[in-house]
Order: sequence, then structure tokens, then C-alpha cells
Amino acid sequence: MNIIPHYLRLSFGRMLVIGIAAGLPFAAQAGEPAGAKRIESSVVVSYADLDLANPAGARTLYARLKRASAKACGHQPPPLSLRAAKEYQDCYGSALNKAVKRVNSQQLYALHAEQERQMTLG
Repeated sequence: MNIIPHYLRLSFGRMLVIGIAAGLPFAAQAGEPAGAKRIESSVVVSYADLDLANPAGARTLYARLKRASAKACGHQPPPLSLRAAKEYQDCYGSALNKAVKRVNSQQLYALHAEQERQMTLG
């Protein structure tokens, strides 16, 4: 289900729509019915005001993409809900990876790779 019309996405070259199909955290419990519903969410991120060739512009956009990915995936579940927490992290990581890829900026790729490397080591 696309919330943003196709023509709108194409007419704004420096806007990005982050779309993610994410399961509700409480629907991920054991015994979930086979036909459990998923929620699809889209978040528009504008970066027309940024120069992505500049590291500061890439950092600003990356922060926006992280917030948008978190918003698209819903509220972060409590830490004791391990399965829901894993699903949230998977959703967030997938949304952020897709958004970075769609922007197609070398500065943004480099920043994202560095952040991922730090998360792996940390």
C-alpha cells in the first residue's frame, strides 16, 4: 500500500520515501496466527536543503534517515521483549539500509559503513 502517490515521489528529486512493512511488536508473540497482519508505513525525508558532497550534509541526512527509519518501524519495544526487540532492530536496519541505498551518495555510503562498523565492534 503506497501512501505517497507515485507522481509525488518522482517530482521531488531530493525527497526520499522510506517504506517498510513492519510487524507490530505485540503481534510477534509465540502462537501468532499464520495470517498475522503486517503494517506498512512510509515516512518522507526531504534533503533539498543539504549538500551531500559535504560531510556535514551527509551527517545531517543520515540523522534524518535514522529518525525516519525508527518512526517507520514504530515504537521500540521494551528490552525484555526479546523477540519484539529483534524484529524492531531488523526493521530499523532494513529501512536504514534501503534509504541509504536509494539516496546513492558516496558520502552517505561511507558514513553508514562507518556507523555499521562501529556497531559491530561496539
